Amino acid sequence: MKNNLLSLLIFLVCAVTTQLLSQRVWAQTASASMTETQLKAIKAIKVANLDKDTYFKSGGFILDRYEERPAYVFTYSDGITRKIYLYKVFTAEDTKELGLLAIYQNTKTNEVKPFVIPGASADRKAWDAYIDDLKYVGEKEPGLMSTLTFVLSREMASLLSGGGAKTDEGSGKKKEEYNFCFAPDAPVTLADGSSKAISDVAVGDVVLGYDAKTKTLTPTHVTRVDVHQGNEGEFTLVGVWITANELTADNRPALSAPILVEATANHPVLTASGESTPERKALGEVKTGDVMYRYENGKVVAYSVVKTEKAVRSVKRVYNLVTESGAYLVGETVVLDK
Repeated sequence: MKNNLLSLLIFLVCAVTTQLLSQRVWAQTASASMTETQLKAIKAIKVANLDKDTYFKSGGFILDRYEERPAYVFTYSDGITRKIYLYKVFTAEDTKELGLLAIYQNTKTNEVKPFVIPGASADRKAWDAYIDDLKYVGEKEPGLMSTLTFVLSREMASLLSGGGAKTDEGSGKKKEEYNFCFAPDAPVTLADGSSKAISDVAVGDVVLGYDAKTKTLTPTHVTRVDVHQGNEGEFTLVGVWITANELTADNRPALSAPILVEATANHPVLTASGESTPERKALGEVKTGDVMYRYENGKVVAYSVVKTEKAVRSVKRVYNLVTESGAYLVGETVVLDK
């Protein structure tokens, strides 16, 4: 009888905490209403490596590790280690937030149990499906409900204290930050002037950065490397062709051979319209006639945009660097940290 009452209490706490958490988080973000069909599709997503796959696209959805946190780990008196992984779930088409995916793992049996937690505005049937999972799936696995309840309660407490759930409150902005990346073969310029593929760059490497305040090139350390795996989906790269003005033998201006710069559409680059002050702009928003900047003969020079393409190619894995200076060079072109 006591066990039944305890199970019921845990179930109620989990359900209530989830509702409060969803209202607190998704009321502050650009969100969409999750349907029961979407819930089932998200629940069916298989994560190949829970510890390494912190961001990926699959089946029309984006999964991103909640607040970039590692798994919650619990070791009970029975000697079994249990883990809870949390992912934010977005629609891949317009990057609107749908809810959370909580994945429970029993490390002894390697059994995995997914729980899709709808956003506050989700369809009632989606909430019913989640509650059913808590009742009929959660109670069959010893330790599952207590670990899930602890995690959701902890996150709710963090939100109430002002921590966690970093959002652009009131801005209504889409989650565009999930598309700032380059293909694995994108060449990054190192401090000594050589280059290597961005997929080979590691934290601590010294690359050639750019100081926007002094308008000078400067060595800078890489502080983080983001790797996003496409799984079933792929990342589309946009292309911008740039060229420099050169003088011919008779002093007539001529254009050099165009150079392709490619990245996901929202990756920021240093650009300007005509002779205006350089500014931050997403690569997909760069227009013909704009100015971008390249490393050439030891200095940064202006290049004109002569052509843009909305889709150059697609890749399954993309990379982004975070640097001390906030800018680095890809293919000798100045790009900015996301």
